[in-house]
Amino acid sequence: MLQKLKGLATYNYVRQLAVHYRDDDLAAMSAQISYYLILAFFPFLFFLINLLSFTPLPNRLLIANFNAILPQETALLVKTMLTETVQAKSGAMLVLSMLASLWAASRGMSAIIRGLNHSYGVKESRRFVRLNLVALLSTVGLSVMVMLSFIMIVLGRIIGSTIFGYLGAKSLFYSIWSFLRYGITFGLLLTTFYLIYRYLPNRKLNGNHVMAGTIFTTVGWIGASLLFSFYVNNFGSYATVYGSLGGMFALIFWLYLSTLIFLLGGAINAICSDDKEGEVRT
Repeated sequence: MLQKLKGLATYNYVRQLAVHYRDDDLAAMSAQISYYLILAFFPFLFFLINLLSFTPLPNRLLIANFNAILPQETALLVKTMLTETVQAKSGAMLVLSMLASLWAASRGMSAIIRGLNHSYGVKESRRFVRLNLVALLSTVGLSVMVMLSFIMIVLGRIIGSTIFGYLGAKSLFYSIWSFLRYGITFGLLLTTFYLIYRYLPNRKLNGNHVMAGTIFTTVGWIGASLLFSFYVNNFGSYATVYGSLGGMFALIFWLYLSTLIFLLGGAINAICSDDKEGEVRT
């Protein structure tokens, strides 16, 4: 029975993933990246809020959608900080604060690039200026993808209701829209992770090699975020243990969990690529 199990391709991939997890010390790398992401999390959101001010979309559209993936305590913390920032911001400081937030948020993207290089087993050879330019452009690109998801959800509802209204089936559209909006979000997440895995590391993999890790990260991140949010909201209250810092501790753990899933997806991509090239870790 054990010999049959060892002969399965799934068993070999899981074993290789365990080897990558051990040799690359992904748990420690996730903690290191999470530290930079904590510093970059709010600057990135500030940059996104400022960017939204140049579009017809209201800022509250972004602020009001945190409960879906974050625990209530963390979502409340994020909403409070962003609301105060938006209310206190003056027009004269808009561009300057946006650039400062962009630069701070790009530091988190640089940490993600280092983590992916670690998972892919390569060292960074790009020059400082080029690497920072890649991090900056990636941060802007990620912001655009987030805004695009909101725009598609908002305009998609309007366009869909109009088309189905002409067909006399507007009620049908509203009944399936709740599924379509999640499909749009899933597709954009899939595209975002694919582009990150494919183009940000210093090792360029074939498009087919990054699909397994992309699907794993997309499904795993959505599932883990929803489960963690459900657990904290219904069973584990961080506020009981940490008081007013409960939301921040929940945010830290959520970022760590998200980063670990992301690095595991990178390791899966590396395994798929090494398997095609005949390079297998033991």
